[in-house]
Amino acid sequence: MARLPGGLAVWRGRRLLGSPAEPSPPALPAVDAGNHAALHSLVLDALKFADVPAPQSIHLGGTATVRTTGGALVIGLPLAWGLSADQLRILLTHELALPASRHPELVRELLNERLRSPGSEKEADRRARLLAATETLLAEAERIRDAAAVTAAGGGLGAVEDAALALLKAAAIDGAFATFAAAPLASGTISAFATGSLPTAGPIRAEDLHAGWRLRLERWGAPAQDASALHGELAARHPGLAEELRAAAAGPLVALAPDAVALDELGPAAGRALAAEALSAAEGPWVRLADLPVEAYLPDVERRARQYVEAVHEVLGRAPDGRDELAGTLLRRPVDVERARRGLPPGGEDDATAPPWMGAALLAVVVEYALLRQGWRREHPLLPRRLVGPDDSGVLDLNELVRSDPARLRAHLG
Repeated sequence: MARLPGGLAVWRGRRLLGSPAEPSPPALPAVDAGNHAALHSLVLDALKFADVPAPQSIHLGGTATVRTTGGALVIGLPLAWGLSADQLRILLTHELALPASRHPELVRELLNERLRSPGSEKEADRRARLLAATETLLAEAERIRDAAAVTAAGGGLGAVEDAALALLKAAAIDGAFATFAAAPLASGTISAFATGSLPTAGPIRAEDLHAGWRLRLERWGAPAQDASALHGELAARHPGLAEELRAAAAGPLVALAPDAVALDELGPAAGRALAAEALSAAEGPWVRLADLPVEAYLPDVERRARQYVEAVHEVLGRAPDGRDELAGTLLRRPVDVERARRGLPPGGEDDATAPPWMGAALLAVVVEYALLRQGWRREHPLLPRRLVGPDDSGVLDLNELVRSDPARLRAHLG
């Protein structure tokens, strides 16, 4: 009886996988000798390290993942931007490598299936049975993939650390980009406004989603993540790299890599195709984030600012005596204010132990709302607290004032 790696019978693997419709190669930007040539060359290197045949086609993708579908290899653009060329080669080798088998495509489909989100209850049950039946296969596949990644990193102890860091950064980028793409301004419901051809209200899709992501990393940084949870999850999947994964958190995990692989310029059509994949669950008209007016993000800023003002009321037991007392309470008692905002009782951590910037960070939320109401706007809708005045005289970075000059930040509340 023919068996797959891990001892799974071929007939059972096919039965567990079912008969999914063969997906067509994605309508995404092509990667070949004439398009994104540096990335194409890097993929060829990874194929040699992984010791697998070349895919039918290679494409840039809109999510922060590497996957195969319908014979096509899809490389997420956020990964190409966030990993160095060497780290991306390691990651591609890891994702392409397979344990030895007479049925490699079936093994790959089983590996891919574990990543798909279950839909119906029936699908969830099928996926649970598949994961339980393929546990040994998956463990062997990860061991082979990890070894291939280490080889792609050059072999040796240092290569193990390099492979672990590449996998950790890729997972961090995936989580951060998913959080970014799910934010209201990218794929959710915006508040009512009317500007030109934009809708008055309802769901939207951002055609410049990836340009916004790049700008966000350049000017503001990535969404916050729970690094400890990420370490634990990856260590469980890669037991052979567990120690190196736990030690690989030096430096920011999500940023634009200065030594990333060079890509050709992406035009508007490519940007929309990439955004369509990243926002596959979203509906509504396409808009450009860069064109959204203040009214698109003002309600969310107002909601958060009011939460802090109401929390100050609760901490003081009364309304603050003017803006000076409001600002002073936010600066001096940030822990109490934050606990009140979250509906927690007084007590717990002392304000004296709070980070020195915490109170200023709370105040910056209120200051941003006050300035937006006075005719200011964000430099870009995705860059909170980087504001441009009514006279377009330059950028006021409230985030920088949080770190360097809380007194000046306080003055802007007036």
